[in-house]
Amino acid sequence: MIIDLHSHLLPGVDDGAQNEADTLALAREAVQEGVEHSVITPHHLNGQYVNPAASVVEKTEQLQALYDAHGIALKVYPGQEIRLTEAFLDELYSGNLLSLDGGGLYYLVEMPTLTVPDFAYETLSVLVEQGSIPIIAHPERNKVFMSDLNYYQEFIELGCLGQLTTSSYIGNFGEEFRAVSKQMIERNLVHIFSSDAHSVEWRSFHFQAAYRLMEEEYGSEQVDIYKQRSRAIINGQTFAKPEVIAAPRRKKWSFNFFRK
Repeated sequence: MIIDLHSHLLPGVDDGAQNEADTLALAREAVQEGVEHSVITPHHLNGQYVNPAASVVEKTEQLQALYDAHGIALKVYPGQEIRLTEAFLDELYSGNLLSLDGGGLYYLVEMPTLTVPDFAYETLSVLVEQGSIPIIAHPERNKVFMSDLNYYQEFIELGCLGQLTTSSYIGNFGEEFRAVSKQMIERNLVHIFSSDAHSVEWRSFHFQAAYRLMEEEYGSEQVDIYKQRSRAIINGQTFAKPEVIAAPRRKKWSFNFFRK
């Protein structure tokens, strides 16, 4: 069973599915990929889209009814991809934010693509201190994290989890993103796969390819662990997070000159 914790299937609310035909095509593709449960995570507060909790809940219920009417065996649940802004905590306390598990444990948090806000660590610290677990969406595509994995590691050691996009890992976004994805996996800096699916044509699910590749590169046990973690998250359960592996030290060369 595959659980997708990051997808943009709600039609007409962000840059994902634009209409009923789009979302039906995405849902059928998800089922073909083995996805049985999907958390619907439209963008919220990213400077372009606003999708508060009550609206997402209502529209997700309508989406489930649409899928049921078309015989599509995909269960969907309301969530959000929440841009980390200075209003994050106010939005949380106002009840406008949705967790991935429905119980307030796991929140999917998005950083801007090119930066990490100065207030990011402090804000996420508050979330961790109150007992929640931030999941950083696609950190392998954030320019700051890509260039400094040790800085990103500080967020994981704070108590965050990392969500790796299937398309990044299998190389669909280019070799640079695939290389960073592998480094993150090998250093235990990411913990689950999600699709971040927007469109069948240009950003789809790719779970089968990602899990096949992971099995080839890291073994079937790693695949099982990634799937089990997604199941735990949607059920609001915690799990033991593996210790981060430090970056390998660069070899220092020394030259000894001997004279006869």
